[in-house]
Amino acid sequence: MNKPKKSKVEWIVIICLAALFGAIWLFAHWNLSRQPPHHKGPGSVGYEDPATQPQSPTKEIK
Repeated sequence: MNKPKKSKVEWIVIICLAALFGAIWLFAHWNLSRQPPHHKGPGSVGYEDPATQPQSPTKEIK
């Protein structure tokens, strides 16, 4: 079966759609990589354990 060659218009549409998809994908991942780690949970890449909170001084009961 002989398949007809794609026209130049078809190639332009394919390339533009691929470039658009790639640009959106790259922007989304770049944007997520800039987010602070508070949106990540334990076990996630880049998760930082929260610093231990200093304990407030408690009053001694005598």
